[in-house]
Amino acid sequence: MFHHPSEFVTFKACPQLPGVELYSARLVNHAFAPHAHDGYSLGAIESGVERFRHRGSEHVAPADTLVLLNPDELHTGQAEVDTGWTYQMLYIEPETLLELAGSEAYFPDASVHDPKLAADFRRTFQRMWKAPDDVAFASEFTTLVDAIASRYGKNVRDVRPASANEKRRMASMQRVLDCIEAHLDDNLGIEMLAAEAGLSVFHFVRTFSAAFHVTPHQYVQARRVARAKSLLAKRATPTDAAAAAGLTDQSHLNRWFKRAYGVTPAQYQQQIGTRPELNRRG
Repeated sequence: MFHHPSEFVTFKACPQLPGVELYSARLVNHAFAPHAHDGYSLGAIESGVERFRHRGSEHVAPADTLVLLNPDELHTGQAEVDTGWTYQMLYIEPETLLELAGSEAYFPDASVHDPKLAADFRRTFQRMWKAPDDVAFASEFTTLVDAIASRYGKNVRDVRPASANEKRRMASMQRVLDCIEAHLDDNLGIEMLAAEAGLSVFHFVRTFSAAFHVTPHQYVQARRVARAKSLLAKRATPTDAAAAAGLTDQSHLNRWFKRAYGVTPAQYQQQIGTRPELNRRG
């Protein structure tokens, strides 16, 4: 039970990626007794200031601080200022981070002030929280944790694709592109795409991103919107275009279409003269 009206703690399990939990909290009066987590705890302070004790040292973590704790490390947590602190965390099972990093990562610094990466963490965390499928979630998760582990983790292998294997990698990526195109109107899964490339999920996400400079999710959404645009130009209704392109509904299509092209599907059809109701009037 919390004793301040603005305090909250929210966990969210991740069916898209077993071994990962999302956690968002704002705390003012609550103080955590010494405790530990079975896996890694990677997070960012959004506002306020936290104080925590870890490995015998006191840490003061203001906004834009990354908190990086290894498995089974005892720590406390409490507000350092009267307004408390707001933060988000990823709880990651060791096996999951081992698969991503290629080795047993270790974070020597429990707190690091890094405004840019902390801001990236917050933005990515919100997209992960709202991720519609495992392609979106795994794309965001891999990009974010790669950035943290490569900058602050030790014993992390260089997992970038080897240049000597570029032709083979590109051939496997072409198979992935063909698979995406063939299944745009289906529920594309990250395991399906990774298997098409012959890679693990995390290696697939980073290899795809390195090859095409966008995540698999960004590419899939771009192709879905492009297919919907082609169908709209052929006088399909927005509802039918959304379904044929694998988008959830017309509202989903509207949101992505405007982000991609600056107009809604209805405005686009109005401008090029392919709105179905206009054709019926003629």
